[in-house]
Amino acid sequence: MFSKTLAFAALSAVSVAMAQIVGTVTLAPYTPSTIQCGINTCPISGEWVSVNQTFFNSYGCGTLVRLTTTDGTHTTVAPVCDVCSTCTESFFEVPFVVLGELGGGSAELTVNYDI
Repeated sequence: MFSKTLAFAALSAVSVAMAQIVGTVTLAPYTPSTIQCGINTCPISGEWVSVNQTFFNSYGCGTLVRLTTTDGTHTTVAPVCDVCSTCTESFFEVPFVVLGELGGGSAELTVNYDI
């Protein structure tokens, strides 16, 4: 019984450690002519996130990112779909629809993210 409890606790700790990748970024509006992952994965008019090359290389096309306003009042989930040359670890770009869902309209908006 003790060994089963210990194994469960160890697996739970690993799951929690692996599940949370978090950060804070500023989102800016972006309307591309094409997107890295292609129209089949991420429609241009839909919800998605454009990130820096390092983030894209680490997580790839379609990775879901939960975006939450810093006050916690608005949340949306969007896939990583593009690489932008101006993006950094603290600056991503998104279509206007994502900013709207987060209450930002067309202005830049600081949000928390997690994967």
